[in-house]
Order: sequence, then C-alpha cells, then structure tokens
Amino acid sequence: MKQAFFLAAALGAGCFSVQPASADDFLNNLAKQAVGTAVQSLANQMTPKPAAAPNAMPAAPAAARAPYVRAGSTPQRMRLEDGTVFYADYIVDYWSRPDADTRGATPDTDALGTIRPVSKQWSGAKKQPEYAVLQRKLERIIQRVMEQPALVNIRGASLGWIPGFGWENGGAIPASMTLIAYPISLSDKDTQRFPDGSYHTPGEGPSLRITVNNPEEIGSRVSSGSYKGMTVLRYGYMFVIANTDRPLYVDDGQGGRVVNPDLLDKSRPRSDIQFMTVYVGAGGPTMSNLTHKRVEPTSNAGRLFGTLYHTDWRAILEEANAVR
Repeated sequence: MKQAFFLAAALGAGCFSVQPASADDFLNNLAKQAVGTAVQSLANQMTPKPAAAPNAMPAAPAAARAPYVRAGSTPQRMRLEDGTVFYADYIVDYWSRPDADTRGATPDTDALGTIRPVSKQWSGAKKQPEYAVLQRKLERIIQRVMEQPALVNIRGASLGWIPGFGWENGGAIPASMTLIAYPISLSDKDTQRFPDGSYHTPGEGPSLRITVNNPEEIGSRVSSGSYKGMTVLRYGYMFVIANTDRPLYVDDGQGGRVVNPDLLDKSRPRSDIQFMTVYVGAGGPTMSNLTHKRVEPTSNAGRLFGTLYHTDWRAILEEANAVR
C-alpha cells in the first residue's frame, strides 16, 4: 500500500518566517544504540523575561546555570530487548527529575523562544468532514506534546509546527506533524525579538516528527524490541504506537518480513488513528556529539529527546482518537 506524504514548504505568514527542517533521521547510523525507561515528571517553569519593544536589538541574557556534565566513562544502562544501548540515556535521566532545571547554560540557550500558533489551514486538507475530524484529533496531540516540561516556556529555541495531510485512496487518512526547534543565536543580525521578550533566529533545526496512518513511514526499518508497549524500529529508532490488532509485519514468503499490506483496516472510519509513529530527526554533527555526551539536555535537540522519551504516546493516542 503506497501513501505519499508531503510537508508544507514553510509555516506560512505569522510571527516569524521559517525554513525547511533537516530531513535526516537524528539517529541514522546508530545501529547499536537504543532507548531506556524513565518516569515522566514535571519540570519547574520559569518566568518569562520582561517584554521588549518590537524590532529592538536582541539583548544577551546572562547564563542561568553551569553546563550539565556527565562523565563519559559512566557505563551505559539503557538497553532494548536485543541488547543495544542508547547513548542519550543521560538526557532521559535529566528530564525524569522533578527539579530539572529548564534554564540554558549560555545566553543563547537561555533566551526565551517564540512559539508560533499552529495554522488552522493544513496542507492537503479536503472538504470531506473526515478531514476536519482528524485535524481536531491531531490538534489534541499537538496540545499534549506542548505540555511536556522540556518544551514549556522554551528557552534556547523557537518552536513551529508544520502539519499536513497525505495522499489517501479511500482508506484511513494519513497525516504528519513536524515540530521544528530552531536554535536561537543572539548575535545573528536576522534574529528577531518580540514584544513578549521571546526570540526567533531563522534557519534549520532538529525536529520531532509524528505521523498517523502511513505504512510507508515504517518502510524497511527493523524492529529492535519494545519500549513501554510500543514497537521500536531501528534506523532512527522510531516508536510505533498501534491502535489495531493487525500485525505490523508479515512474512514475505521468502524468509523475510515486510510491512503488512493490510495494516490499515478500510472498514474503520477514515478519521480513525489506526497507528502513529514518532521520532527525532536532525543533521550535522549532532550524532557524534550525542555519542560523546556533548548534547546538553536543555539544548534544542536535548529538549526534543526529553519530550520523545517522557511522553505517554499511547495515552495521547487514545485521548486524541476519542475526539469527534
């Protein structure tokens, strides 16, 4: 079953202009790494900076704390069922603490970030009522994600969502929602400061990508086991949250396994969320920095990791799918 996804080229008119996010999987080439368990918790919310006049030159806030450091010799403790380890375990540990400090360690990473409202006009939307129902469900997912401690009163990055519907052939409607975390650079001449004291620097950033009802998103990824009842796929370590009894993979008749061609049940309402995928994507040297524990938990990538592994995706899917 082939269903093609597409993203909007930009977030559109609003508080700031954005550019396409990096498309590379954050954990590409980490074939021997994996996720671990942790308890979701609430982090302290910080008071925003005083409002400043529009178009004012960005002022560099003082660093709030010393950088978070974890010794590189500390043994890895988090593993999946197949024994692979996860190098971001220290980030998971950090955001599991009730008293986790949400402030950044440098002026750039401590600057309040702008959060752009999600557009009501989603790309690929059609006039059929099923699209409006599914959009309401996905907006609930976005709402719950934005309540995560790592993203509340975001610092060091501005946030924007790119939502859209994919191509469908009469069955379940596929859709995607990509959250981009654009790093703030106070010295950049293009950096904007808004009346509420928040900032945005145009450019690229790591992303948290969520899709529903899209078997092609699974592709040829191989299962590494399970985590909190979710299937975890390699080559990006994607979470698959099922809302169906149908198997994710079936035998291909040649000793291998392929994505179930009948994974989506066409007898169900087209607006049903039959399964959801979630992963973090980024480019550049982030992978190497992660393996050497150089990615700050309060950096934009660190915050997305904290959100990915501390969100109860199954509960969110069930709540969202009940929306009408």
